Amino acid sequence: MILKNRLFGTCLLVAAVASAPDRASACSTSEPVPGLDLWELHNPPERLYTATGGVFSLYGVLYDTELAEAAALVDVAVALDGEAVATELEVVQLNPTLSAGEPAWTVAVVVRPVEPLQAGVYQVTVADLDGDEVTFPLTVEAEPVATLEPPAAEVVDPVEVTVGFGGTICCESDLTSSCGETTRCDYTTFDKAPAVYVVPSPLPRAQAGSALVWVQRLDAAGEPDPDGRFQYPARDMIDWTVEFAEAQAEYCVVLGVTNLVDGTSASGPPQCLSREEAGEPRVVTDEPTAEEIEAWECKGPLEYEDGTPFGEEPEKKEVGCRLGAEGGAWTWLAALAGLGLGRRRRRR
Repeated sequence: MILKNRLFGTCLLVAAVASAPDRASACSTSEPVPGLDLWELHNPPERLYTATGGVFSLYGVLYDTELAEAAALVDVAVALDGEAVATELEVVQLNPTLSAGEPAWTVAVVVRPVEPLQAGVYQVTVADLDGDEVTFPLTVEAEPVATLEPPAAEVVDPVEVTVGFGGTICCESDLTSSCGETTRCDYTTFDKAPAVYVVPSPLPRAQAGSALVWVQRLDAAGEPDPDGRFQYPARDMIDWTVEFAEAQAEYCVVLGVTNLVDGTSASGPPQCLSREEAGEPRVVTDEPTAEEIEAWECKGPLEYEDGTPFGEEPEKKEVGCRLGAEGGAWTWLAALAGLGLGRRRRRR
């Protein structure tokens, strides 16, 4: 999943490496810090909205911390006309992700007022244990919480994504990387997979504040893939690129919504693309050009990983790193070039 914020800088790097490893790679020695990192603390919203009797949520990344302990890592104060409003926090686990290359989880921090919110403008102050603090308004509209309808699919398009790579050619170079290394390498084969790019329609503004939207990948039998559900707070406009590791007659996803007030969910009909439209998994060979190799300034021989000189036929064997969606939640997350979530701005 690719999310355009600082919490996922490392994830974006992984995606870039998968598509162009040598040109996009960089050196990083940063290590993730255990705890909860909230998006809103670094990117304060101009305003949040919810409905009368609703809740609202914050978005973050939880690393090396038990879910039951996460609520104690953040303080959310809500006030109306200077009077404090009692609330309770619930941290809801969303999707596996990476934090500085380490397995983590995205979460929604759901703020539940003890007494139902009434129409008006509240002030919300969010703080963490490091002393970071932001304040922003929360508008509670007169519209009451309603039964939510699942979003429609505004766009359903076929795309091809890179989900893995293998085979390398390397040489010793006169150049030194930011990591202090003089070995230059590039991948020679890339695993491609069919994917469904889907854009859900926005929910009504007041109702979106109390909801999560999600996409569910279906397997070849039309059943939900246990590792194929991806969800996000509904207040933001988003889109997903959902990859399929195996060829199917149809590639289908389902859009849905979960009401954070009562936990109920609703889903729409499958959105499908045929194999003829979306294609099949395949392997693409793409070796560097002479111009690219010249820029490496090799001072030693340029060779495949088995020692075969570049330009000769290397030994055929299974190499590289498979980053596809099969094999569990952490595995599909590594395939950031293959499963994307774009975050588009919406008025708040």
